[in-house]
Amino acid sequence: MATIKVKWTIEELANVLTQFDTQKVYRSTTGEAGVYSEVTTPSTRVDIIADQYHYTFDDILGDASYYYKVTYYNSLTDNESTASNPISGQTALALSIISVEELKEIYLFGLDLTDDSGTPYPDSLYEHYIKSAVARLEKVLNIRLLPITITREPHDYRREEFLQFMYLFLNEYPVISVEGMTLEFPTNSTIITVDVNDIHLHKSSGQLQVVPALNSNYAFIFTNSSFGVLPYYQLHTRAIPDFFRITYTAGLDPIPDDIKDLIGKIASFGPLNIAGDLIGGAGIASQSLSIDGLSQMVNTTSSATNAGYGARILQYSREIKEVIPELRRYYKGLRLVVV
Repeated sequence: MATIKVKWTIEELANVLTQFDTQKVYRSTTGEAGVYSEVTTPSTRVDIIADQYHYTFDDILGDASYYYKVTYYNSLTDNESTASNPISGQTALALSIISVEELKEIYLFGLDLTDDSGTPYPDSLYEHYIKSAVARLEKVLNIRLLPITITREPHDYRREEFLQFMYLFLNEYPVISVEGMTLEFPTNSTIITVDVNDIHLHKSSGQLQVVPALNSNYAFIFTNSSFGVLPYYQLHTRAIPDFFRITYTAGLDPIPDDIKDLIGKIASFGPLNIAGDLIGGAGIASQSLSIDGLSQMVNTTSSATNAGYGARILQYSREIKEVIPELRRYYKGLRLVVV
């Protein structure tokens, strides 16, 4: 099982709000044409909110093969709309980097991953720590791991950089792709839309330059005749605030093995602490048994100040501490512009 995120949009929101106040989510475990059963309850149904067109629901017992349908529902009259078309759920993006199975098989190998009654820990436990590890590592390395689209990021015009084919650095990097770029005045009046094929991108550093083809309708902006486009600004100022607007996708695709390994080790800390605490039973550091003069005592490394699997935690911690500075230098580096 995995946490599946179901996403949908209400197109005619105003009309829907006149008849319904909430939404039900149904699930089919046997394919798109299977039998659908409601997975929401009266307390978890998704309320319809004015001015909110996009909605999500997390199915914590879902699977990538499941399909979903949504209906509008009136909680006062019990009126219910017809069901939507089937919707494919989405697994959390963090779980595309390292799966629950990989975490268990590689980083938690050899552990008893069950509670006192022998019941295996739920997958939601591992999913939580994987997502937490990805979010934490993004902050530690100060880079984007999961793909994210930045829309219309503003950059200032500087004469020296502009004459070097619009030389600039995007704020987020590494960069996967650039989807759009415009040149516009602060009043949001676009004067040029750049052809993305003319954009030269250094993905790892986020460095961007524009080298238009000779037949491009804006190639002349790099010549003396460009004063026709920016007559006053190029003659009388060195900078224009927010002159460039760039839409792009930042992140790592695919995720390198060294980053994936680091995520696995960080994500293992939570399950290791829980499993270590339950080695001899919750809160028990040692047990003794005596029958007819025969006795047996079992001691564990678990204590009030030490986890049962503390040795593995310490080993992973040392490895993480050693590799993080190297990865930060390699993937983040130092960007410097001298003008």
